[in-house]
Amino acid sequence: MAFHFGFDDDDAVDADGVSGTDGKTASATAQEHRVPVKQHSLEELLATLPDHLSYSTVRVESPTGRVLFLPKRDLYDVRVQLLQEGSTNDDIIDQIETSDLRSGVYEGGFKTWECSLDLASLLLDRGPRKDLDELVRCDQIIELGAGTALPSLVLFNHAIHNAIPLTFTLADYNAAVLRLVTLPNLLLTWAAANAPITAFPHPELSATSTGDFELSPTILQSFTAALASAQITLHFLSGPWSPALAALIDPSAPEMGTLILAAETIYSPASTAAFVELLCELLTRVKMSKAMIAAKRLYFGVGGSVDGLKAACRDRGAVAYEIENHGVPGMGAGGVGRALVEVQMY
Repeated sequence: MAFHFGFDDDDAVDADGVSGTDGKTASATAQEHRVPVKQHSLEELLATLPDHLSYSTVRVESPTGRVLFLPKRDLYDVRVQLLQEGSTNDDIIDQIETSDLRSGVYEGGFKTWECSLDLASLLLDRGPRKDLDELVRCDQIIELGAGTALPSLVLFNHAIHNAIPLTFTLADYNAAVLRLVTLPNLLLTWAAANAPITAFPHPELSATSTGDFELSPTILQSFTAALASAQITLHFLSGPWSPALAALIDPSAPEMGTLILAAETIYSPASTAAFVELLCELLTRVKMSKAMIAAKRLYFGVGGSVDGLKAACRDRGAVAYEIENHGVPGMGAGGVGRALVEVQMY
């Protein structure tokens, strides 16, 4: 029996651009296409961008009522780019249009999952530990299964505004996701954050904003120069969760910390096992490290669960505990229960 939810078009996303399905699903009959782990340079990915990005905004509201609008590349704009690039992208277009997830082939990165918004909302208040000001105690943010990268965008925006040197490592199973949505969203966030101090046009951000952002050579050069000046580094990794992926992630400095982010990564027992193995490998490297994970309590039909995450962490010498009284808007609504979990090594 195969479990499958359609991913037909942008109408599958609600008004905030966030998926409202009951969770990721996987095809039990899908072939396992193990892809190699690969590192992608910023220059390599920038060279694949079109001459403009069409975007809309996602509203992020924190438990204390802070509101942040983040620009997000529109999915139809991704389709247009793929069609213009030619028939070699037919498989990617098929993934976008027909499936939430195909295990070992496509891991859902083009979709903005609702739990990623939960985590983004929490981070808008809390940052890596108890307050965003403590972001200076970290030197690396890692998002596993980054996709549209909303949680990382919240901290990226904060780092830009407050001149905090950071390394952002964005990892997704599919390289196409990194070049088509992860990097574009980072670039759009940077442009919006720098709007008051730059002469070039920038994305307009409000609850209903949409638009086209032109990508001139000057803007791309300004982006890379601004990152270098602020000592913000972007690393992009594609491929499965594995020791090979861990080997491409440098540890934080001994006196600093690593914050690992993830949303909707435990949808099945197999994905939970691989995710927790990588997670614990990364957490053991530096004492001041922890993970913040957003997930549905149970992924019906495919078996993943928060209880399964806790058990897998416990088996590997880590403790996973739910964040109490987090107050994230929308999490208490009806439907499938959702949770925010922190993980640290004993």
